[in-house]
Amino acid sequence: MMEKAVTKRWALVLALTLAMSAAEGLMGASTARADSGLLTVWAAPKLGGALGGNNDLDFYRWAGGGTAGIEAGVRILFIGAYFEYLRFFGGDVGANLMSINLGGDNEFRFTKNWSLVLRLASSFYFGSLDQGEKLVGGQVLSSEAVNTTGIGFRGGVGPRYTFLRIFSVGITPQIGYHYFFAGGDDALAAPRGNNVGGWDFQAMAYFRVGLGI
Repeated sequence: MMEKAVTKRWALVLALTLAMSAAEGLMGASTARADSGLLTVWAAPKLGGALGGNNDLDFYRWAGGGTAGIEAGVRILFIGAYFEYLRFFGGDVGANLMSINLGGDNEFRFTKNWSLVLRLASSFYFGSLDQGEKLVGGQVLSSEAVNTTGIGFRGGVGPRYTFLRIFSVGITPQIGYHYFFAGGDDALAAPRGNNVGGWDFQAMAYFRVGLGI
């Protein structure tokens, strides 16, 4: 049953990825980018916050709060892929979350420097939680019971200011849905079960360096 559920969610994420990539292609064909071209590479350190989860064994219920990290990616024509690392330091325990994402940004330019950025991506997550425990409903829950590997998708929109052609700063609030299905100790999670999904929200300010050809 669990394998079927995961397969269905993978199929959903794949379908959403294809739909979002097609939408990005249509939008990207009619919008100008500071780093436009056949190939774009970028890197961006970021700082902000995140929250989410609707279950006591949801990764985001343990790892929300202040967040710092970095992303780096490559974009070919209108489809991008990027790696993201986030460190959570304001939740119940410290946490790390890495993700491989298919999607990217499209800019709707208003002036020479200012633009509105639409971000859409589907994601594969693999993370870890620092050792910790908390009391929930009279039961002691360990962070080792929480699944840290999963899939999801997210989208957001926010302003970006570009200067000297390759540098930009901005902030992109994003809302997403995640489903974590592996990485936790099933025995410690029983009888609750640790395969959980839920909504999450993050808002990250960034400094971006992008080069295009």
